[in-house]
Amino acid sequence: MIKVRKAFWHDRDELFKLASTNEVRQASFTTGLIDYQNHLIWFEGILGSPNERIFILEIDDNFAGQVRFTYDPVTRECKVGISLKEEVRGENVAVNFFYRSLFLFKKEMQSCKIITAYIKKNNLRSKNFFQKAGFIYSKDIQVNGLEAEVWMLFKGKVFIVAEISANHNHDIDIAKKSILSIKECGADAVKIQTYTADTITIDCNNEYFQINQGTLWDGRNLYNLYEEAYTPWEWHDELRDYAESLGLIFFSTPFDFTAVDFLESKNVPIYKIASFEITDIQLIQYAASKGKPMIISAGIATIEEIHEAVEACRKIGNNDVTLLKCTSSYPAPIEEANLKTMVNMKETFGVKVGLSDHTMGSDVAVAAVALGAEVIEKHFIIDRKLGGPDAEFSMEPAEFKAMVDSIRNVEKALGIVTYELTDKIKKSRNFSRSLFVVEDIKAGETFTKENIRSIRPGHGLPPKYLDKVIGRRALKDLKRGEPMTWAYVDSDKA
Repeated sequence: MIKVRKAFWHDRDELFKLASTNEVRQASFTTGLIDYQNHLIWFEGILGSPNERIFILEIDDNFAGQVRFTYDPVTRECKVGISLKEEVRGENVAVNFFYRSLFLFKKEMQSCKIITAYIKKNNLRSKNFFQKAGFIYSKDIQVNGLEAEVWMLFKGKVFIVAEISANHNHDIDIAKKSILSIKECGADAVKIQTYTADTITIDCNNEYFQINQGTLWDGRNLYNLYEEAYTPWEWHDELRDYAESLGLIFFSTPFDFTAVDFLESKNVPIYKIASFEITDIQLIQYAASKGKPMIISAGIATIEEIHEAVEACRKIGNNDVTLLKCTSSYPAPIEEANLKTMVNMKETFGVKVGLSDHTMGSDVAVAAVALGAEVIEKHFIIDRKLGGPDAEFSMEPAEFKAMVDSIRNVEKALGIVTYELTDKIKKSRNFSRSLFVVEDIKAGETFTKENIRSIRPGHGLPPKYLDKVIGRRALKDLKRGEPMTWAYVDSDKA
């Protein structure tokens, strides 16, 4: 089981041993041997600093690595470094660990806008990790005389969640095959639902418990539907361990207090509140009281109810809230997506936003990312032919992977705010317009609009100087096709 927590004084020796390994020293910009007493002074300073945090990775209760964040309150930039023990580096845990640490860090440093990593030029392993984590190359620099690169994470890559829901058909092998496929499709997390028929409703057959609202499940009884759809609680450990072994974040939606308590015992890193539970303020407060990030779907809520749900989290000190725009129809018509509401939710409630999408296809999800969604949730099934309560509106692997690829391409396209020219663009400037000699000119002749023109390519003077050149004399003979420079121009007018 993976656990992420803040560092304490008793971690000092494990951190010293990790920092002293050849692999970590070679990746560091201070490659000399580390003195233990200096290490203790340094670590004590970190623990007492308001702007520095170290988070510890434990796997099966054993120390496995650390992430360090150093925050600059002036620039609101945060430098990050990560190091893992050699035996866990190939275990697909690094990105999972980083994002779970980032969740914890941002709860304390909510004003942080940019996460920055400084990487040695030849450190391909670190570059590969930060690229997988959604960082973007920024520039080359020198650190302590060493060639390095700066990589930046502006808001974090979109957190893509695959919801298994009832798509396991009560077969744990299908659930595990789904999790493997979810990993292969490129998702960041797998989510399940934690309830039983008895914790979410009662076994009653009167008219109030019949489904008759124009849904896929019309004609069924709530209790019977949930008996078919629930995920056995005894599966949770095995599914969590399997997902985490693949590098996926594993979390769940609780539907009552007992589910929250159960999930707390499983150390889930996030709580998701379903659309139909958004009015259960006591449940929201209880889940939020655990101090973990809250993701809340707002599919059936009024604006007042959304406000109440967000405030329920804030009142007990949990400000890490993400609201998901959701259309609670199964499947949902595209024209009812109303993604502009998602943008407005961010402005109105001051929270992160995303989309829990029940439309068919990936168009709505990809559009949501372009509009600023930080979380995308989609139902996943390995084969719709399996059937089941949620099969009809769930994505198959090829569809899900295509969506993930499109989202990652949109992220690349959105990029960062920069007016710097890349080396490739600088080379392309050779084809821009500039001033050229277009007729042979003798020394002493006057430059005119007939013998000097603004044309492609871009090897001459910028076109903005044309009026300053016209009317002056040539200082030498010039051939047609010669790029203009000031060296050819007499300073006096003709």
